[in-house]
Amino acid sequence: MNKTIKSKVETEISQAMAKLLEQKMGEYASTVTTEALVDTIIVRFKGILPPAEKVLIKNYEGLKLIKELKEKLIEKARPSMEIMIKTITGIEVEDVYSSFNAEENERIEVFTLKERLEE
Repeated sequence: MNKTIKSKVETEISQAMAKLLEQKMGEYASTVTTEALVDTIIVRFKGILPPAEKVLIKNYEGLKLIKELKEKLIEKARPSMEIMIKTITGIEVEDVYSSFNAEENERIEVFTLKERLEE
């Protein structure tokens, strides 16, 4: 994939993921960055915790509650994320890996694709 196309795909995915995050999960991110690599797309959301959740994560029970909530929200949004990735790349998603780090105030979504992105 040439640099111009790669940059365009990454920008489109970042914008679409930010919109999906807001519409499907009611969350906002201060930054969303995307990296497209061979057959993998990595999307990193920074600054996703609102003030109330920042307070809750200060103790174990609150942290556990927020992590469970984030996992459930991602489960519900996963089909929409897969469709969005396929729409932008033209390639079906093979699997999705999610990670939420409350202490770092970030979420990472990794999409593995069924085919390589165009060379």
